[in-house]
Amino acid sequence: MPLGRRGELVAVIGAEAEAIVYLYASCDRKATCPALGDPDAVFHDRFTGRAHTPEPRLLRDFAELSAANELDLARLDPALRRRRGPELLALFTRCRPLLSRPAWLDGHAILAPSPLARD
Repeated sequence: MPLGRRGELVAVIGAEAEAIVYLYASCDRKATCPALGDPDAVFHDRFTGRAHTPEPRLLRDFAELSAANELDLARLDPALRRRRGPELLALFTRCRPLLSRPAWLDGHAILAPSPLARD
Protein backbone atom coordinates (compact mmCIF):
# COMPACT_ATOMS: atom_id res chain seq x y z
CA MET A 1 0.00 0.00 0.00
CA PRO A 2 1.52 3.38 -0.95
CA LEU A 3 2.37 5.79 1.86
CA GLY A 4 -0.19 8.26 0.53
CA ARG A 5 -2.94 5.82 1.53
CA ARG A 6 -2.07 5.62 5.22
CA GLY A 7 -5.32 7.38 6.07
CA GLU A 8 -7.28 4.56 4.46
CA LEU A 9 -5.46 2.03 6.58
CA VAL A 10 -6.16 4.11 9.72
CA ALA A 11 -9.85 3.98 8.82
CA VAL A 12 -9.73 0.18 8.64
CA ILE A 13 -7.44 -0.83 11.53
CA GLY A 14 -7.25 2.32 13.68
CA ALA A 15 -4.53 4.86 14.31
CA GLU A 16 -2.63 2.84 16.92
CA ALA A 17 -2.36 -0.29 14.76
CA GLU A 18 -1.44 1.79 11.70
CA ALA A 19 1.36 3.49 13.65
CA ILE A 20 2.80 0.05 14.48
CA VAL A 21 2.48 -1.06 10.84
CA TYR A 22 4.18 2.12 9.64
CA LEU A 23 7.02 1.82 12.15
CA TYR A 24 7.59 -1.80 11.14
CA ALA A 25 7.52 -1.05 7.40
CA SER A 26 9.62 2.11 7.67
CA CYS A 27 12.45 0.63 9.73
CA ASP A 28 15.89 0.87 8.17
CA ARG A 29 17.01 -2.32 9.86
CA LYS A 30 20.71 -2.01 9.01
CA ALA A 31 20.84 1.39 10.71
CA THR A 32 18.39 0.67 13.55
CA CYS A 33 18.85 -2.92 14.70
CA PRO A 34 22.48 -2.81 15.91
CA ALA A 35 21.48 -0.47 18.75
CA LEU A 36 17.90 -1.66 19.23
CA GLY A 37 17.39 -2.43 22.89
CA ASP A 38 19.71 0.35 24.08
CA PRO A 39 17.89 2.92 26.23
CA ASP A 40 18.86 5.75 23.86
CA ALA A 41 18.53 3.78 20.62
CA VAL A 42 17.65 5.82 17.54
CA PHE A 43 15.12 4.53 15.04
CA HIS A 44 15.87 5.26 11.37
CA ASP A 45 12.95 5.74 8.96
CA ARG A 46 13.88 4.40 5.53
CA PHE A 47 11.08 6.38 3.84
CA THR A 48 11.91 9.82 5.22
CA GLY A 49 15.53 9.42 6.34
CA ARG A 50 14.46 10.82 9.70
CA ALA A 51 16.02 9.52 12.91
CA HIS A 52 13.89 9.54 16.05
CA THR A 53 13.21 7.71 19.28
CA PRO A 54 9.74 6.13 19.32
CA GLU A 55 7.79 6.13 22.56
CA PRO A 56 8.50 3.00 24.64
CA ARG A 57 5.15 1.33 23.98
CA LEU A 58 5.50 1.71 20.21
CA LEU A 59 9.05 0.38 20.38
CA ARG A 60 7.86 -2.68 22.33
CA ASP A 61 5.12 -3.24 19.75
CA PHE A 62 7.73 -2.99 16.99
CA ALA A 63 9.95 -5.53 18.75
CA GLU A 64 7.03 -7.95 19.24
CA LEU A 65 5.93 -7.68 15.62
CA SER A 66 9.51 -8.09 14.39
CA ALA A 67 10.03 -11.14 16.60
CA ALA A 68 6.74 -12.71 15.49
CA ASN A 69 7.58 -12.23 11.83
CA GLU A 70 11.19 -13.44 12.04
CA LEU A 71 10.28 -16.43 14.22
CA ASP A 72 7.48 -17.46 11.91
CA LEU A 73 9.93 -17.50 9.00
CA ALA A 74 12.64 -19.27 11.02
CA ARG A 75 10.19 -21.89 12.27
CA LEU A 76 9.13 -22.73 8.71
CA ASP A 77 12.53 -22.56 6.99
CA PRO A 78 15.40 -24.58 8.48
CA ALA A 79 17.89 -23.08 5.99
CA LEU A 80 16.98 -19.56 7.08
CA ARG A 81 17.23 -20.66 10.71
CA ARG A 82 20.74 -22.03 10.13
CA ARG A 83 21.82 -18.98 8.12
CA ARG A 84 20.33 -16.22 10.28
CA GLY A 85 19.61 -17.93 13.59
CA PRO A 86 22.66 -16.67 15.49
CA GLU A 87 22.14 -13.11 14.19
CA LEU A 88 18.45 -13.16 15.14
CA LEU A 89 19.14 -14.65 18.56
CA ALA A 90 21.70 -11.88 19.20
CA LEU A 91 19.12 -9.27 18.14
CA PHE A 92 16.42 -10.76 20.37
CA THR A 93 18.89 -10.95 23.25
CA ARG A 94 19.67 -7.24 22.86
CA CYS A 95 15.93 -6.52 22.65
CA ARG A 96 14.94 -8.80 25.50
CA PRO A 97 13.73 -5.89 27.68
CA LEU A 98 11.35 -4.92 24.85
CA LEU A 99 9.96 -8.41 24.31
CA SER A 100 7.21 -10.15 26.21
CA ARG A 101 8.22 -13.29 28.07
CA PRO A 102 6.38 -15.54 25.55
CA ALA A 103 8.15 -13.87 22.60
CA TRP A 104 11.55 -14.27 24.26
CA LEU A 105 10.93 -17.91 25.20
CA ASP A 106 9.64 -18.73 21.71
CA GLY A 107 12.64 -17.00 20.13
CA HIS A 108 15.08 -18.82 22.34
CA ALA A 109 13.39 -22.19 21.70
CA ILE A 110 13.47 -21.70 17.92
CA LEU A 111 16.86 -20.01 17.51
CA ALA A 112 19.12 -21.26 20.28
CA PRO A 113 21.28 -24.17 19.23
CA SER A 114 20.12 -27.40 20.75
CA PRO A 115 22.70 -28.97 23.06
CA LEU A 116 22.06 -32.21 21.19
CA ALA A 117 22.52 -30.71 17.72
CA ARG A 118 25.44 -31.98 15.71
CA ASP A 119 26.93 -30.58 12.50
